[in-house]
Amino acid sequence: MKKLFLVLLVPVMGMMMFSCKCETKTEEVKDNDAMLYSTLYVQRAAEYKALCYQAYNTAHLSLNEKIENYEGDKKLAVVVDIDETVLDNSPHAARSILENTSYPKYWDEWCNLAEAKAVPGSLEFLKYAESKGVETFYISNRKAHLTAVTLKNLQLRGFPFANEDHILLRTSTSDKEERRNKVKETHDILIFCGDNLGDFSSTYDGQSTKKRNLLAFEQMNEFGSTYIALPNPTYGAWLSAMTKEAPKGVDMDSLYKAKLINFELK
Repeated sequence: MKKLFLVLLVPVMGMMMFSCKCETKTEEVKDNDAMLYSTLYVQRAAEYKALCYQAYNTAHLSLNEKIENYEGDKKLAVVVDIDETVLDNSPHAARSILENTSYPKYWDEWCNLAEAKAVPGSLEFLKYAESKGVETFYISNRKAHLTAVTLKNLQLRGFPFANEDHILLRTSTSDKEERRNKVKETHDILIFCGDNLGDFSSTYDGQSTKKRNLLAFEQMNEFGSTYIALPNPTYGAWLSAMTKEAPKGVDMDSLYKAKLINFELK
């Protein structure tokens, strides 16, 4: 009986061990699953497109007003960010979700394809600005070695002023103020378009969530006039502002949940 018991026990234990391994594998946490809904929103939701159209329709109206009231003698310009402002990089986010990777993994490969589509409404607005004699300057924190492929992508989508004289990518700092000031040497900037508040002013850079919200409140009259904000729920300074002081190795899912504003049942 003892021998028979051992013979039966060995395969049973083997099955238990195999079952445990499978269970561990299927329960593996995918950090990028938090990006799933936001990326689908950008790629599939008509509401996302509507918000982009709304932003650029507002830019259109504001530009007309600013041109009509302009009394200076400089050349006129609009300044736009690139990523998630005029070019849609959601396919890179999708790959990050499916492969559980993060920036900068695959970023250069994606940019080198020069396949990013135009953010809804962006091309029409910048072509309209061109028809009014207003130049476009592209100020982005893409790194400078991506200049050629970025221009190729912009040109393939038909964006105006997609040339080396009108693009300023990141070299030494992510602060865009120096690059904005360079444009101001020769042009008066009527409108700034971006998906991140740092695209409008460096006062937002490196600030806490509370401070960023306070600054936005203080500058509320600039939004829809000089500052045109595009929706970007997938990444940005709004997210890093919440996590900048998080200890290394912390569970990010738990950290984000702790930031939720809940209510108490009574």
